[in-house]
Amino acid sequence: MPTEKPLQDSLPTERVSESSFPRLPSRKELDSAQKKYLTRGAPFKADVTIVDLGDGPMVVKDFAARSWWRRLIGRVEVGHECRAFSYLGAMPCFPKFIGRIDADSLAIEKIEGISLAVVSDIAVRYEDYLEMLRTAMERLTALGFLHLDARSYRNVLLRPDGRIVFIDLAGSIWVPPGRFGHRLFRAFIALYYEGNIIKWETLLNPAGDPRRGKAKPPRYFNGAIDLYHAWVRLRERRKH
Repeated sequence: MPTEKPLQDSLPTERVSESSFPRLPSRKELDSAQKKYLTRGAPFKADVTIVDLGDGPMVVKDFAARSWWRRLIGRVEVGHECRAFSYLGAMPCFPKFIGRIDADSLAIEKIEGISLAVVSDIAVRYEDYLEMLRTAMERLTALGFLHLDARSYRNVLLRPDGRIVFIDLAGSIWVPPGRFGHRLFRAFIALYYEGNIIKWETLLNPAGDPRRGKAKPPRYFNGAIDLYHAWVRLRERRKH
């Protein structure tokens, strides 16, 4: 991964600071705080918790309780996710980055929302939600930023104000504009995100997901089919 350059002068390198936002806790404060577990990490994953020190809740991703060798890998993952937030800056389709607590953990804004896949007004807002997804993914494509988990219904939330938010940037890759390979990588990102849109068209179908209830195909089969249809769709779009 090449070293990133700021997209703008105000791009944060470590944290986004806002007076209305929870402050970044120390390790001592984090260890002594009451926590609500969103995910108790398996041996290879982080604990994901909600922590509130009195100035608002935040989500903390923490590898400190893992074995020493898994913490080493976790530190790479935490560093990578912090750099992803720093590269993107303050974008409305991502949680705000509060900061890196220490080598093993980071804190981000707690998003109040539900999975986009289970919204109740899909019959009337189907096209709106797809347009929001497409607009966000087109912006990320221009930045050369690939969110590998944007297909997952768990990682796309709808805020009460109607905005969509992508979470979990651990699975992300980026090549900034102007860097070697950006144009080629951007073409792949466009294909990948178009495949994501096709999946979301299926998930949000007002008539119901046509894949539901059918025998589950081999892993990645549906993803490969979506990518093929995405390739066909982009090829037809270029013709016009």
